[in-house]
Amino acid sequence: MRQHIQDNDGLYTLLLPVVKRATRRCFRRFHVSGWERVPQDGSVIFVTNHTCALMDPLVMLLAEGRKVVFMARADMFRRQAVARVLRWLRILPIYRIRDGVSAVKANSVAIAEAVGVLRDRCPLCLYPEGTHRPKHSLLPLGKGVCHIALEAVREMDGKWPVYIVPAGIEYSDYFRFRPDVELQIGQPINVTEFVKERGQSDNEARIMNALRERITEELRPLITWIPDDDNYEAILEQAKLYAALSNPYRLWERKGLNQTRIDEMLALREWHPDKAARLFSDTLLFKKERTRARVSVFSTRHPDTPVTGGARSSLWLSPLFRSLLALLWLPVWLACAVASLPAWLPAEWLASRARDAAWRNTRRFGVFFIAKPLLTVLAAVMAFLFLPWRTAALLTLLFFWNIPVEITYYGAEQLRRLLSDWRWLFHPRLRRLHDSLRV
Repeated sequence: MRQHIQDNDGLYTLLLPVVKRATRRCFRRFHVSGWERVPQDGSVIFVTNHTCALMDPLVMLLAEGRKVVFMARADMFRRQAVARVLRWLRILPIYRIRDGVSAVKANSVAIAEAVGVLRDRCPLCLYPEGTHRPKHSLLPLGKGVCHIALEAVREMDGKWPVYIVPAGIEYSDYFRFRPDVELQIGQPINVTEFVKERGQSDNEARIMNALRERITEELRPLITWIPDDDNYEAILEQAKLYAALSNPYRLWERKGLNQTRIDEMLALREWHPDKAARLFSDTLLFKKERTRARVSVFSTRHPDTPVTGGARSSLWLSPLFRSLLALLWLPVWLACAVASLPAWLPAEWLASRARDAAWRNTRRFGVFFIAKPLLTVLAAVMAFLFLPWRTAALLTLLFFWNIPVEITYYGAEQLRRLLSDWRWLFHPRLRRLHDSLRV
C-alpha cells in the first residue's frame, strides 16, 4: 500500500488508461486549449469552475494524462469505506466553514498532505467554489487554495516556484450524455512572485484576499460568465438564441458568441435599464413558452440561416429532408439501440433517479464504465458462437470502439432536434414571440 497519496500504485497505473478511454467516450468532442501555458519548472495547482459533479475531475484527468491529486469537500468522506476508495482515487478531503469549527481544524492535516503532493511536483487540482453548480457563473471562491499555495511557497523556500493555473471547463450541455466539452487553460499565477511583490507590507490575510481576487479575475474569462442575479435566466436565454442563429459547429465558437451577447445584454442593462427590463421580461415569457412546447433553441434559427454544408434552407425543406434521412437511418439506429440496451437502459434509469441533475452524466459514466467491457465480451462470445468469424470479429471491434452506443445517443439527439423543429413550425405564436425579442 502506498505511503503517500501521490506515490505510484500499480493497479491505479493499470486502470488509468481504461478510465481515460471511458471518459473520452462520454464526450462527443473534447478540446483543450492553452495547455502549453502549464508551467514545467515548479509545482502546479489547477483551479477550475465546478459545474458537473465527478465529470469535472475526469475532464482534468483526461487532459493531464498523468496522475493528478484532487481535493473534494469533506462530507464525501464520512463513510470509512467510501473514504478509502476516494483516497485510492487520489482525492483528499478539504473542510469548509459549514462543516463546523472542529472540522475546519482538521484542514491543517489535509493542507500538509497537499503541500507534500506539491513538494513531489505532482499536480494538485481544486474546485475553490466549494460545491458543484450547473450554472454559467462563479460562486465566491474559498480560501483553501490560497492557504495551500502560501504554505507551499514557505515549504519550497525558493527552491522552485509555486503556480496556480486557472482552468475553465465548458460543456455544451450539463445534463445530456455525450456533450461537447472544452477545457481552456488560463495564464498561470506565480504565487512565489506574487508573495515577493507584496513583501512585508501586507499580512497573510491581505495576501490571501488579493490572491483570491486574482484567481477570480483569471478564471472568469475562461468560461461563459453571467452575473448570478435576477436577470441570469433571461440573459442566458438571449445568449443561447444568439448563438443558435449561427449554429456553430465547435463549442469554443458558441462560447464566444454567447459571451458577445451576454456583454451586449449587460451593457443594455447599464445604459438603458427600462428597455432591458422589458426585453428580459419578454425573454422569460418566451423561454417559458418554449420549454412548455419542448422546443430547442436550435430550432429557432431564422429560415435563411445557413445550415450544414453552407446550403440555405426554407422553413419547411430542412425538416422534411432530415425526416427522410431519419427514416433511411432508422433500421441502423434501431439495431444499435437494441445492441446497446443492456447498458443504455440502466444508465438512463439511474440518471433519471438522481436528485441532483448535475450527477446524471456521472451516473451514466459509472454504468458504461462497468457495463461496456462486459457487453463487449458478451457480444464477442455470442458473435463467435453463431456467426462467421470475420463477421464476429467486425462486430467485436464495433462494440470495442463504442460505435453502437455512439450511434444510439447521436440518433436520439438528432431525433429530439428533429421533433423540436416540427414543433417550432407548428407553433406560430412562439415564432412571433421570438421575432419580438430582436434588439
